[in-house]
Amino acid sequence: MTTINEINEEMKKLLAETDEEALDEVKEKYAPYENKMNSLLESDDLESYLIKYEEMYTEDEAVLKCFNLDTPQELKTYIEDKEISFDDLKTETAHAACEALKFAIYDSEELDDY
Repeated sequence: MTTINEINEEMKKLLAETDEEALDEVKEKYAPYENKMNSLLESDDLESYLIKYEEMYTEDEAVLKCFNLDTPQELKTYIEDKEISFDDLKTETAHAACEALKFAIYDSEELDDY
């Protein structure tokens, strides 16, 4: 399985390869997702993680979709059913943030093409 460090390296690589003209816009679009990721990764246990995740959905801004699920309840059920470890959940959180970064890059570079 991929580690959080490997995902962080991938994100650094993506930023390094981003068109210079779009880089500031990408960082601006990605910043809220990065903040949410860092907040979730700072959780000490599953319960505090799920509370933060629920708050993220309530705010409805910069929502990271772990395991591509649509609600905190779906995530909780998935974790229980699949017996996902807390470390694996944190790795998935970093992966979801990486996907948000990819979208921000794509969106910003597409806008620059027009």
